[in-house]
Amino acid sequence: MRNRLKEEERGMGMRTIGLVACGIFIVMLSINWAGPQRLIATEEEVKQFMAKYIERYTQKDIDGFLWLFSPKAIQNQKDGFEAIRRTYSHFFDQSLELQYRLEEMKIELYENAVEVKALYQIDQIPKKGEEKKVWKGRIRWVLGKEDGLLKIISLDYRHQSTP
Repeated sequence: MRNRLKEEERGMGMRTIGLVACGIFIVMLSINWAGPQRLIATEEEVKQFMAKYIERYTQKDIDGFLWLFSPKAIQNQKDGFEAIRRTYSHFFDQSLELQYRLEEMKIELYENAVEVKALYQIDQIPKKGEEKKVWKGRIRWVLGKEDGLLKIISLDYRHQSTP
């Protein structure tokens, strides 16, 4: 009788192990069937977005420029959308001409965001007849998608050389 109970217990244990192994196998198959995770954007989409950013900046198109930002955007870890609007409106209004260049641009694509890092240089010719000013430094954008469109979620920069 005892041997029979032990055999039944062993059989139950083996069935449990078999069911757990099958469950793990099914989960692993479903992960593989889902395929690789889809990235939020392609590198080409990001390059096109950055080209729009530069174009609207150099044209001093404040509405078109701000359209690239999420209403929830944060600049330099403190400024919200309205502060961003004031900053760029003031800078564009003071500028007769702007040129904007990016160098060493690195794009990191993720499932839910894009990170872009670069060195920037802004050449500003002020309206008041002042000498040309050159602003340089490192810059970092985090982009996300809102209603299917890339938007700036955060922007951090630091001038390394200023007028």
